[in-house]
Amino acid sequence: MTLRRPTAVLTCALLLAVASACGGGGSDGDQQESSPEVRSAVEVSGDFGAEPEVTVDAPLEVSTSESWTTSEGDGDTVGNASTAILQLTLVDGRTGKTAVSTASKGQAPIEVALGSQQIFPSVVKALVGQKAGSRVVVASTSDDTYGANGNPQIGIKGGDPVVIVADVLSTDPTDVLDGPDGTAVTPPRNAPRVVEKGGVPVSITMPKGKKPTKLQVITLEKGDGPAIAAADRVSVDYLGQVWSPKATKPFDQSYDGDPATFSIGLSRVIKAWDQGLVGVTEGSRVLLVCPPGLAYGKAAQGDDIPAGSTLVFVIDVLGVG
Repeated sequence: MTLRRPTAVLTCALLLAVASACGGGGSDGDQQESSPEVRSAVEVSGDFGAEPEVTVDAPLEVSTSESWTTSEGDGDTVGNASTAILQLTLVDGRTGKTAVSTASKGQAPIEVALGSQQIFPSVVKALVGQKAGSRVVVASTSDDTYGANGNPQIGIKGGDPVVIVADVLSTDPTDVLDGPDGTAVTPPRNAPRVVEKGGVPVSITMPKGKKPTKLQVITLEKGDGPAIAAADRVSVDYLGQVWSPKATKPFDQSYDGDPATFSIGLSRVIKAWDQGLVGVTEGSRVLLVCPPGLAYGKAAQGDDIPAGSTLVFVIDVLGVG
């Protein structure tokens, strides 16, 4: 069973552009600190997380890819194998024109696994060691981006240098709790009940009566850590069960292994998680009652989750990136 939605559509033109470049001739040469000449030729302004205004003294000459940080965040640190959620803006260094941006209207941030060749090597090197909340600027050679072929889809010709502005919205949590750590909250009398063994959830007992038809977020323990926002990377333990008198065992759980780490707000999980976990604080334990329309709808998930199922999850929020 997977918590991912059954279908996914890549609508972000930037992600498609980056993916196409990774199959080309990018180099993995050493990156150096920014030179005064290149840095003075690139000006970046605007609020973090929003589409930046980038002014380039074009045509820009970049002999070696280089990077600098215009604002430093205080979140978790991006590691070599981290997944990061980014707002990315690409500017053609030859013309000074913005080619594409995830922060523009109708687009969304992208999730990038740094160790998977999803993104330019010059950007990977610039991001490793940065903290979430940082804005990083990369002046990249064409060899480290689209090479001799360029990318006609976004108007970049072969040999053009590229200026990339990366806002690090979130990354994998580095400090992960061992379990929920907060103040107990008395749930409603008609709420599902978590059954524990040795202090660990093992199943969920459903109340009698009709199944809820709307998403329910029921707090069992209120943590005092940072609240989840869209888009954030989070680490959780969870257990899921179908709301049915015949279902007495979970269809999936993570308590006997490592916590699960994933992104919220990017359609990487079922809609009920994307919606219901926003605002939940680190250290909390919550119950999510997920109607079919916010789970898997009419699509069965193997033998464990019949079509049209209402799902119930107990979720411990152990880290917010």
